[in-house]
Amino acid sequence: MIKMIFQTFEEVMWFLLFYLIVLLVMAIFLKLALGFFSKARNTDFGRVFLTAFLITVTFALVFLYLGGVIAWLVALIITWVIISAMHSVGLLSAIVITVIAFLLYVLVVILLAALLNVTIHVWPPF
Repeated sequence: MIKMIFQTFEEVMWFLLFYLIVLLVMAIFLKLALGFFSKARNTDFGRVFLTAFLITVTFALVFLYLGGVIAWLVALIITWVIISAMHSVGLLSAIVITVIAFLLYVLVVILLAALLNVTIHVWPPF
């Protein structure tokens, strides 16, 4: 098990800043994905940010106590239930929203890497 021990107040603040940035990015892509569903309710940014926060806390708690594939399955199912409940969409729609948000994120990363001429991943030679 990995133990995170912050030695200084500065380390705590850097961690919180990084966590806030991750939450903002996650909320932006989740809001974009929710925009594809006209029946989704509560799509204002504050509610989507709260959903992103609950999802990250869920992932942290699940991976704290479980590991491997079981942790991924439990965390994803809880994530889909959170999205479904918070935004009044069905469970299948929550799964599609998650996939769309992930694909949008990957697309933006690839486009930014191409614009900035940055290598994302180096494939091993075959």
